[in-house]
Amino acid sequence: MSSVAIDYYNKKFGNDISAAFIHLVREIGEIAFALEKNNTEHAKLELTESAALIHYIASKYSLNLDENMRALYTKKLETLSKSTR
Repeated sequence: MSSVAIDYYNKKFGNDISAAFIHLVREIGEIAFALEKNNTEHAKLELTESAALIHYIASKYSLNLDENMRALYTKKLETLSKSTR
C-alpha cells in the first residue's frame, strides 16, 4: 500500500527531497501535539502521513525500507539477546 503514498508524494514533491523532509518534520510535530492533547485519532493520522513520507524518501534512495528494517532489527535483536543472557 505504500506505493500509493509514494505515487502521491512523487506528484506533490517530485525529486525535492528537502521539501519532503521539511514536511515530514512538520508531521512529526503534529504527532507530538496529538500525543500532548491525548488525541488518538489525530495521532494515527499523523503517524500514517509520517510513515508515508518516510517510504517516499526511502524510495528516492532506492531503499527497500521493509527489507532493511528486517535485516537491521534482526541483528539488533540478536545483539540484545546476547547481552541479556
